[in-house]
Amino acid sequence: MVSSTKKFAAIAGVLALLLVAPAGAQTRGEPRPAITGEWRFDTAPYNVNPDGSACRMSGLMTIKRNANGAYSGRFTARETCPHGSWTAEQTCIGVRKGDKLELTATIIKLTPANVSYAPDNWSLTIKNGSRMVGQLRSADVADVEFRRSEAVVS
Repeated sequence: MVSSTKKFAAIAGVLALLLVAPAGAQTRGEPRPAITGEWRFDTAPYNVNPDGSACRMSGLMTIKRNANGAYSGRFTARETCPHGSWTAEQTCIGVRKGDKLELTATIIKLTPANVSYAPDNWSLTIKNGSRMVGQLRSADVADVEFRRSEAVVS
């Protein structure tokens, strides 16, 4: 018979492991490498002008895996161009096939609201649990890199 002290110690050990699991830790049933969690992204310059000025996009995305195996996410994209900048809050749905991830976005909020803006869709290749590369496919096309955000330590 196992003492209650040993049971408590075993449970406490499991809980401690769960609390210190990295952001990219495997989630139940998710293919490896796991992609759920928080990501930062940055594009290469696009719409490059003769003077060298260009547009760039960066932001933060959180990806979740749904019960049906599909992915969903929420992200904020900040686009900065020589003629102005704006921020788009968006949601997305994703399909993963092996190391390929296709994300299709819907705009929730655009700031300022008076600009023309297309949803930011992504075609990505999963390199590992902390890096994805691919393309932004929207009104413009640009190479992009997604990297894991630093985990918050409390």
